Amino acid sequence: MGKFEEVYAINVNDKTEKKGNLTYLSWAFAWAEFKKVYPDASYKVNEFGGNFCSGNEKMGYMVQTRVTAGDCSYEMWLPIMDMRNNTILQPKMTDINKSIMRCLTKNLAMFGLGLYIYAGEDLPEFPKDFEPITEKELREKWGVQEIGKTVKWYEKQLGIPFAEWGADECEAVRGVLEEQKRKRAQKKTEA
Repeated sequence: MGKFEEVYAINVNDKTEKKGNLTYLSWAFAWAEFKKVYPDASYKVNEFGGNFCSGNEKMGYMVQTRVTAGDCSYEMWLPIMDMRNNTILQPKMTDINKSIMRCLTKNLAMFGLGLYIYAGEDLPEFPKDFEPITEKELREKWGVQEIGKTVKWYEKQLGIPFAEWGADECEAVRGVLEEQKRKRAQKKTEA
């Protein structure tokens, strides 16, 4: 049995936990199990100009780890996401740290550890309750009067055409619109 098969055969089911519809393996358990097979293994968090993540506030940020075990090294990328796996556009250090450790765990899967947990994650998936924003919603729910102008403004802010907005973009825009609606209602109450 080769090293990959040995690591792949490790059953980590009793070390996982469910959050929503996703299964997570704790980095601490993953690292402990991995070191039993590769005692000399090491990992590195890649830096980007002195930062532990790369990206921007429009698209989000990514972290990257590198694991070396035996004569193999693998790198893995992971976006900085919240607990619902939505991109965080302004991550805090705790968000970055959690993503680094999730990335490390995913990196260990490249060697076989818990690889079965990730099966199917590369398939495109939209949240079951995802509804794209429509012009009708902008007009009727949010009271937008100049829809064309408003859409162009948001497209510029997001850097993504209106027709291509996904769950993250729609959620962000709805959040701004909700806040604007709340402020308008508050002004009416104060007047």
